[in-house]
Amino acid sequence: MKIKLLTFISLNLFFYSYLIAQKNACLTLENDLKNCKIKNEELIIQNNYYKETLNLIKPIQSVKIDDLQLDITSVIGSKIDKTITITFIYKNIETEIRNFFQCEQAYFVDLQGNQSQTYEVIVSFNNGIRAENINPNIPTKATITFREIETNIPIIRELKLSIFSKDLTNRPQQAVFENLEVKWK
Repeated sequence: MKIKLLTFISLNLFFYSYLIAQKNACLTLENDLKNCKIKNEELIIQNNYYKETLNLIKPIQSVKIDDLQLDITSVIGSKIDKTITITFIYKNIETEIRNFFQCEQAYFVDLQGNQSQTYEVIVSFNNGIRAENINPNIPTKATITFREIETNIPIIRELKLSIFSKDLTNRPQQAVFENLEVKWK
């Protein structure tokens, strides 16, 4: 009888310890799963950032003017807002720091000859038309926004940016881009 009782108690202790170990293992696995989900979400965010960066450094068109390289990276139209936003990257291709880059205005002509002009050319972090102390070979993102635009423009035939020369002795120069496809959303 004592042996049966001891066997019964030992089996129960073994069974309960096994259940407790299983419960702890489940909690550990749940915590590991939560951590993996958090890491996965962080990696998805990083992956999207790198994809966007690759799209930014893949220009649609490029122009070199006054020791600057300008790369158009996207031309997006918004049917709801009736705007066209052009994103471009500018880069100082000199070996020394450039004092400033100022882009005062932009205008375009569509395939039917319609024109639009804007002074909303943002080239600096403070939403300004002027950026200062531009280091060599550092790409910087900038945008141009045209407002109150017809939403049926498929192609911008010609886009011109008025850029002040680096020595301010000449009148603004024109950076010209042609046949830019507008992607409407």
